[in-house]
Parts: sequence; structure tokens; C-alpha cells
Amino acid sequence: MDEKLEKLLEEKRAYIFDLDGTLADSEKLQWEAHKQVLKDMFGVTLDDEHIYTYLGMAEPALFQAYERDFNFSMGGEKGYAKYAKKRAKVAEKLVLKNATAFRYVQEVLASGGLGKRWYLVTAQNPHLVVKMLKKWNFMRFFDPMKNVFICDGEHNKAYYYDEIIKILKNAKPEQIVLFEDVNKWLQEGKKRGFKTVGIDNNFGPEKLEADLVVKTQDVA
Repeated sequence: MDEKLEKLLEEKRAYIFDLDGTLADSEKLQWEAHKQVLKDMFGVTLDDEHIYTYLGMAEPALFQAYERDFNFSMGGEKGYAKYAKKRAKVAEKLVLKNATAFRYVQEVLASGGLGKRWYLVTAQNPHLVVKMLKKWNFMRFFDPMKNVFICDGEHNKAYYYDEIIKILKNAKPEQIVLFEDVNKWLQEGKKRGFKTVGIDNNFGPEKLEADLVVKTQDVA
């Protein structure tokens, strides 16, 4: 493990991970699914410049951003649901076939000792989350019934950060480490006193602001 990362993890009680682009190199594949389905269903061409502005957004805010930026309608809630269902099928095929967990994640999970707690907070489709965790043999760390939190239109990542603080009532915020690849959520972690690890997965131009930045292209 990287020496700086190993030092940052000393005497920590809990680790919070994002999924796409943080646990694995699945971020690009998820957006490839958006590209394909937007083109097929609505004739919309999604470019990288727009994608970079959408990073960290959850449904349905993301769908509303599409409609606004490309001046078309998905057809309200029914249209959103139809799009989401089709995109999820395409993403599942791409991700399960091609995505690989980052080596640093394997190292962090292997280093966890007695008393360490693990959490996964993601806006990903829960059905796909389970399949991804099974593929990488991560189910022993992340139990979908206990420590995996799925964001939706009502509950975003910041909400679940607060919930985790409540669960870890005997831990100080600085004993919690947040692993994220988007500044928006790294900043929310910092607000709560977490130690932050920015995951530079070579996707997007954003310069991450964290206590430590891990470049996955160097350790994958």
C-alpha cells in the first residue's frame, strides 16, 4: 500500500466508499451506457464536456439536466423510469463484463483489523450493486442489508454521511475516512470532519481537493 495512504488510515475506525470510479473503474462504462441509450431513445449525443458537469448527480436531477441542456423531454416520471430501466440493462452488461476493482481498494480492505467498519454509499442501481460486489468478492465487507446505502431523489450522499455518524456514535469524525472521486462529496465529507481520500481515476478534468489523492492509474 502507498505509504501516505497507510499513514492516513492509522487509528481510523471506519471507511466510507463511493462505488463507480472509486471502488472500480466502472465510471466510464456507466457513462457509456448513458451515451448509448440517450442516442437510441432520444437521438441525443452526450459529449464529455457535459458529462463532466454531471459527475456526482443522482436521478432524477440528472435526467432533468439532460432535458434542460439538450432541449428535449423524456416524458416525465414514466419517461424517466423507462429510460432508467433501459440504461440499467446496458450498464449491467458493460460493467459486469469489463469493470475491475482497483488494487488500492483490495489493499485497504485487507488492512482492516478488529473494530474497523466499512460502508458503501452510492447512487447506483441496487440490483447492479449486488452483482458488482459479488463479482469482486466484496460481499463479506459490504452487506446490502446492513452497510450499503443507496441514494435516491430524497436521500443523497450527505444524508447518509450523517446517518453513518449516528451509527458510529463512539467514533470521532476524524476517525472516519471518505473515499470519493468527486469534489462535491469530498467537500461534504470535510464539512463533517472526515479524513478524505480523493480517487484520481483519470476520468474528468476535476482537480480533487482531499487530504490525500490516490492515482489509480499508478496502482491498478
